[in-house]
Amino acid sequence: MTKLPLCFMLLACSLFVVTPLASAQPPTRSGYDVSWFDEFDSSSLNTSLWTAANTNVTTNNSLQDYLPEQVSVTGGNLTITSENVASRGLPHKSGLVTSTALQKHGRWDVRAKLPTSKGMWPAIWLLADAPWPSQGEIDIMENRGDQPNLTSSAFHYGTNPPFEHNFRYAEQTAVHDGADADYHDSFHTYSVEWDPNQIRFYVDDVHHWSLRDSDVGGFLTNDVGDMRLIINTAVGGDFLDNPDASTVWSQKLEVDYVHAYTKSSTGPILSFENGGFEEQGGSLAQWSKFGDAINNVSSGNERIELGDEALKLFGQFNGETNYSGIEQGISVKAGDELLASADAFIASIDSITGSGNQVELKIDYYSELYGQFGSSDYISTDSIVLADGGSLNDSWLNRQLSSFAPANAVEARLAIVFTQQGNAGGAVYIDNASFSVVAVPEPSSSVLFLLTGIVVGVRRKRKSTN
Repeated sequence: MTKLPLCFMLLACSLFVVTPLASAQPPTRSGYDVSWFDEFDSSSLNTSLWTAANTNVTTNNSLQDYLPEQVSVTGGNLTITSENVASRGLPHKSGLVTSTALQKHGRWDVRAKLPTSKGMWPAIWLLADAPWPSQGEIDIMENRGDQPNLTSSAFHYGTNPPFEHNFRYAEQTAVHDGADADYHDSFHTYSVEWDPNQIRFYVDDVHHWSLRDSDVGGFLTNDVGDMRLIINTAVGGDFLDNPDASTVWSQKLEVDYVHAYTKSSTGPILSFENGGFEEQGGSLAQWSKFGDAINNVSSGNERIELGDEALKLFGQFNGETNYSGIEQGISVKAGDELLASADAFIASIDSITGSGNQVELKIDYYSELYGQFGSSDYISTDSIVLADGGSLNDSWLNRQLSSFAPANAVEARLAIVFTQQGNAGGAVYIDNASFSVVAVPEPSSSVLFLLTGIVVGVRRKRKSTN
């Protein structure tokens, strides 16, 4: 979402973080401390946390007048209402709120239900108090009102003066139980984790994109400033088609909560979650997706071993060898023994039998948390084949992989990778994945006594020889 100068959007500014006093605390997150939050449980906008914009200055050729009256808090939600009502020389009314808190690095979670009609441009984003885009802009989520199944994330950067604008972006979709996720018909959680050298984007706790400092020429470490959170609905503009006769009025962007976190001094301890793909009623929450070009990485209930959901993988059908799947890391130290396990199922009606397609269970090691595969952060890989063209059909197959963390490893990442050769067909289902550091048994009291006796005996022998 670009680019409304904050001097027009803000009626007041604050350089400190404000945390509401009376409300349930957000969930704890390893490596993070709560900095501020709003559950929108009051009857009006908390002006210690938010400023509602009052401006008819537009950017991106949008068509709305931002007015405080279009922002309300009721029923536990922040609501931004967009209307087909002319105001101050513009054809539509809408709303925008900006956080009073400035923050650099951390995590933001925003749970929202998006408006749905042509011309609606809801956005959740972070922006610095500086001439745009000289200190960057992080678009956590943007959506077009006539595209209910797709959201996008972006990073804008450059200089001003002289003005130069660059950007990187990624779009994401999801499939659950064979149907496209609809971001207009219910609430979904949009999140970002911002580190000094990396930004990670999530929808419903599924990691769909990482932007690294190397992608933007060192801009993250050298030029990005403290930012405010902005939530708004623009109407029309360069990002999408303008409203027309098909547009349904009025439209609402509803926000259930905002949770903001700063990085703690201890750093995160990564742990393995959702190996059965059951979280949030069945999902890939806690996993990172890759190669999901045609919704070929999804959770569903077509074939399950335990619970109600399983992972389904097939190829991208791009005519080349391609790789798709999911991955999730845990914190380790050198010498740790790790054990990974997963079950695979090939249905004879959509089989990979006789093809070069296969699914591997891999453990990748990294010297940095959230490191990039193939970069200097990557150390090594151990792997086994879960299923291939010679595997038994219509039966669940279990495979296990044991491995030891090499020197300098701080993260071990379990990857489940579908490799497609050309356009060879077939799918593989995965369930009951597990991944952990093997616990070292505590020695029994008798062993401790024996070991102590040996140590004492050695010491006495040394003393007697002096």
